[in-house]
Amino acid sequence: MSKRELYFIFGSPPCWSVMLALEVKGLNYTPVRLDNSKSEQKAPKFLTVNPRGEVPVLVNGNGSGDGATFCETLSILTYLDAAYPEPSLFGDTPTETARVWQSISECNSNLTNQVGDISRPLFRNKGGEFTDQIALAAEKMRAELALIESKLMTKEYLAGDRLSAADLIIYPIIMQLHRAAASDRDD
Repeated sequence: MSKRELYFIFGSPPCWSVMLALEVKGLNYTPVRLDNSKSEQKAPKFLTVNPRGEVPVLVNGNGSGDGATFCETLSILTYLDAAYPEPSLFGDTPTETARVWQSISECNSNLTNQVGDISRPLFRNKGGEFTDQIALAAEKMRAELALIESKLMTKEYLAGDRLSAADLIIYPIIMQLHRAAASDRDD
């Protein structure tokens, strides 16, 4: 029997991406939730799992006894796709693979930091202290979201005709923005 553990922090888009990939692949895993407010990801016990003290981390006891540990979202998704090829997350042809990686690269370059620059102050109830940062990030983010929306006007998925790693990376980031906006309205 396979025993997988996924170390995660609630609400983390990178962790959510890995959880989505595990579900898409139909793979069982044991979730190990770390409490960010208690800095459990920096505790000595967890640092033996990942010395950088970051999540997500997948510990994959695949029955062969290798107990491989993978850190970083994209390396975990790449591992899962190579080890469990169906359904493919990174495409079956060179063109599909390039489109998936292009979408991921565009997200990492043009969306991730902007969403973080908006959401972090809002989650910490410090939106008023960071209005300039939020306004600048929002301007850049709106342009990128418009490009994403234009892609999705003509097709259901970002990088092709089916769900891919690109969708699994971008969706949680957009949902983080949605959560941040909702938390700002709760004040």
